[in-house]
Amino acid sequence: MHDVIDDNAMVAFNLTGHRLPLPPEVAWLVRAPRDQCQARWQFDQTASTTPWLFPGQEPARPLGATYLNLKLRRHDIAPLAGRNTARLALATDLPASVLADFAGTSISNATRWTGYARRDWLDYIAARARV
Repeated sequence: MHDVIDDNAMVAFNLTGHRLPLPPEVAWLVRAPRDQCQARWQFDQTASTTPWLFPGQEPARPLGATYLNLKLRRHDIAPLAGRNTARLALATDLPASVLADFAGTSISNATRWTGYARRDWLDYIAARARV
């Protein structure tokens, strides 16, 4: 929860020093559990050094990915579609090797995504070879 910035105007994630603003629907999902049960957040904080953004039923454990996916879908948020859109946007701007490292995926998966984006990185490779 220390990586969530909530200044009442917007909610954002702090990702290694960069602010990632959240859409209003997701911001609501971030604020709701915290506002509903402040004591629960304090309990989770004592159980671990950093409280979870989406705490699970047991202290110091996060909400399971499957359950979180179901909760997001109840609010008409499709995480897979959003993730795929983000990867496709990154694939248009980054070469496969950088995308793989940034997204934490394999080089073959990143190469597939750059293929979907139909971006040719040969000029980038040639420019890097000259440096």
